[in-house]
Amino acid sequence: MSDLYEIDCVDSHFHIWDLKKFQYPWPTSAEEAIFQNFSPHDLETNLTKTPVRHAVFIQCLNGTPDEAKWVISQAEKYPFIKGVVAGIDLTSPKLPEVLDDMQKYALFKGVRHILEMEKPDWIIREDVHTGLKVLEEREIPYDLLLRPPHLKYIPSVVSKFPRLKFVVDHIAMPYVKDKKIDGWREEIAEIAKYPNVYCKLSGLVTEGDWNCWKAGDFQPYIDHVLACFGIDRCMFGSDWPVCNLAKADYKTVFDLLQSLLSSMTFEDKKKIFKLNAANFYKLDLN
Repeated sequence: MSDLYEIDCVDSHFHIWDLKKFQYPWPTSAEEAIFQNFSPHDLETNLTKTPVRHAVFIQCLNGTPDEAKWVISQAEKYPFIKGVVAGIDLTSPKLPEVLDDMQKYALFKGVRHILEMEKPDWIIREDVHTGLKVLEEREIPYDLLLRPPHLKYIPSVVSKFPRLKFVVDHIAMPYVKDKKIDGWREEIAEIAKYPNVYCKLSGLVTEGDWNCWKAGDFQPYIDHVLACFGIDRCMFGSDWPVCNLAKADYKTVFDLLQSLLSSMTFEDKKKIFKLNAANFYKLDLN
């Protein structure tokens, strides 16, 4: 498991937040383990325990580009931040102007919207598609934060925008705790047929039993995703600090995926842990 120390790995999915600076709908005091500020310094400390040297911030707030600008402003002091995926309102008539502004920043690498805060069919709305078309024209990737009820809507969307790169976050959050794979398995396979769709091997531990998960719980799901998407369209993501909910620190999450991919060649691991994320988000790793 030490071979990855030969490369500078990329984390395609981390968060930070400042509970006083922004009003976050989540986490709340009910999520005691993560209801506190998490800074770039906190993450930097965690990275030193792993081979990860580059990371991509993923939005926590919908429709708030100020959050992305706040993270970008910290990248000069914390150069491991190599990209920022912003929360931008795709349905806003001012979307082109907002994107014009964001594209002034080299670290702006993509857009995401937290679908759990919308009706399940939000992603197929025409005003949303108008926004996705703008992203496609500008070659700005889109993160799909999905749960199993969303999956049936996705093939019609990703097929409509074949030149837009999508990435499914957290393998679409299957019901690992309940050991349920039917349904999710078939719908993930359908989505993977579209070559413009990628998948993050992230968010695993929080879909398992927070108190007693084990690596074997996730193996069938990871194996299926790799079989469907292939080595070239999957990437590592920590989902730090959300992983703390399942009593898993950063190194634990990193080591978990290494163990799940233990039979993989070094060259394939290099794609999963570095190259695919760098290519997807067009990261400058210098």
